[in-house]
Amino acid sequence: MRRRTYLTTTTATIAGLSIAGCVGDEATDDDPEGNGDRDDDDDESEATDTEEDDVEEDEADDEEEPTPGLVGTFDDFEHLEEWMAFQDIGSLEADTDRAYDGSQSALLRPREDDGQVRIRRSLDEPIDVRDVAPGLAMTADNNGIVRVQLQDEDGDYIEYSQQVMPEMPLVRKNFGITRIHGDPDPSEIIVLQVICWFSEDTDSQLWVDDFHFVPTPDSGKVMLQFHGGYETHYTDAFPVLEEYDLPATAFVPTNRLRPDAAVAGDRLLYDQVEELDDAGWTIASQSARGVHLGGVDASELESNLSDSVDWLTENGYEDGARFFAFPGSEYTADSYELVQEHFDLAFAGQTQSQGYAGNPHLCSLVADPDPEEAADLIDWTAEWGGITSLAFYQLEEGDALTSVEEAASALNERASAGDVEVITPAEMADNYVFEG
Repeated sequence: MRRRTYLTTTTATIAGLSIAGCVGDEATDDDPEGNGDRDDDDDESEATDTEEDDVEEDEADDEEEPTPGLVGTFDDFEHLEEWMAFQDIGSLEADTDRAYDGSQSALLRPREDDGQVRIRRSLDEPIDVRDVAPGLAMTADNNGIVRVQLQDEDGDYIEYSQQVMPEMPLVRKNFGITRIHGDPDPSEIIVLQVICWFSEDTDSQLWVDDFHFVPTPDSGKVMLQFHGGYETHYTDAFPVLEEYDLPATAFVPTNRLRPDAAVAGDRLLYDQVEELDDAGWTIASQSARGVHLGGVDASELESNLSDSVDWLTENGYEDGARFFAFPGSEYTADSYELVQEHFDLAFAGQTQSQGYAGNPHLCSLVADPDPEEAADLIDWTAEWGGITSLAFYQLEEGDALTSVEEAASALNERASAGDVEVITPAEMADNYVFEG
């Protein structure tokens, strides 16, 4: 992204996020969907460096670096007097029984009529967020969408979003850009705002901690993913991506793959998996059985993860064995801990255009976008930057294959123009993880 000119638009519409579904045994049952309208009519001017001496070149280089001192924890919520809850829009208090780091977290409760809560912190001095993205450690007792708004003195703002699901560990979540309101000046942010809407009843609670910033890539990155190990990923999606020479990742339930066509089922054959690998696809894990991990018995949880790693490693896919996708984006404290032990990178969550992974084991994705949304997400990432992972499931129903075709066509066009770069999980793990 051209960081000095990327926020020149006066309006952009909300990119809505739906709440992830968590029912069913298979990764395709009630998977999360997150999409919405995006305004890609930004007037972006191409900045050209014309410096003639080393000092000026050094200054130009400095403009592309994350703001010194801003990357990392910005507010640990140890002093809540710096924050205020909006009058009649929920409440804010300290919870000393639960914290990501330090002695407490901030406990937010919504107002009764619409399930909304919002808190606000005004800064003494403006901060420059042109090269960073915010994140939070958070958990809740209900499904909801959490938004972080970075406002300038005119009240215009950049909005970042992420879903929150019930009873998950209080850990860092990766947020992504989903809305631009007005004409914000990212070099003069003076207000931080955290907002949550809960999806169901209003008797809900949200815990937040560790308001932090991570770097952002210097241009938009896109990853194509296929979840569930379905044969249609080979028969239908593979030829489309081959036409454009685009790499992808297949997150497969290893126990459900078929040795040969004599075995009934709709999952990939071993030979098909091998051919995808030969074509440059990453073959990664979606556990051994591919079921939502919240429903796996504790005694079988370890083997459900370790068996998939063993199979991938023994069959020559050791590079992909580093990576995991939570079926349905659902996880528990136990499964999250085991995934940390077994994998370098894992995917769960629901947003586009995230920054570097402040938590590499909860990298975001957008699941099953429809055809128009798939193309819009590519355009959004080209305009606003960050990392967007598109996840596709079974391709036999509805517009699923058309979505793949639209995404591939848009991605080929934008990548050829140098607006985005297609990346793999290995490239993300090696280059776009923030440790701090």
